[in-house]
Amino acid sequence: MLAQHSDEEVIARCRAGDLEAFGWLYARYARQVYRFSYHMLGDADDADDVKQDTFLKAYQAMPGFRGECSLQTWLIKIAGNLCRDRLKSRARRSELALIPEIADSLHDTRTLGVDPAATLERKDLHDTVHRVLGGLPEPQRLLIVLRDIEGLNYQQIADVLGCSVSSVKLRLFRARRGFRDRIESLLKVR
Repeated sequence: MLAQHSDEEVIARCRAGDLEAFGWLYARYARQVYRFSYHMLGDADDADDVKQDTFLKAYQAMPGFRGECSLQTWLIKIAGNLCRDRLKSRARRSELALIPEIADSLHDTRTLGVDPAATLERKDLHDTVHRVLGGLPEPQRLLIVLRDIEGLNYQQIADVLGCSVSSVKLRLFRARRGFRDRIESLLKVR
């Protein structure tokens, strides 16, 4: 029933204390928040923790949500801040468009369970991409995940980062170049 309502209508119901409406928002955005967090952190348990913390913070902050950006952008911004905090914590304890074929294969589930060789190849590619992403500086990794994996547009990324669209484009260009350089050097070693 709630699926037919806009985010704005559901937010209004959440503000009125309707837990069913918040459950709908969770169901609608939880997977994207998890995916984003996983790509940022590279760890499923940490990503799940960030997902839960994101929705807890969103629930607590819902009365102050002004709607200046989309709900999706707001949730990604919260998750991004939580990921950044986790990465800083990790550092204290220890430290493109994506190439189109890579981006396509990350989202292609047709080969799963069909051909063992294709499944193994896809897993190897997935591991390589995550290794390369993990080796990028956090600001560059954030840009690549937001644009190339999560598919946010430049304006949404600018809203998340609090900068201009032209700044996003320039930073993304540099991040993609860094990604390509790292993946090319990794592939040469093999």
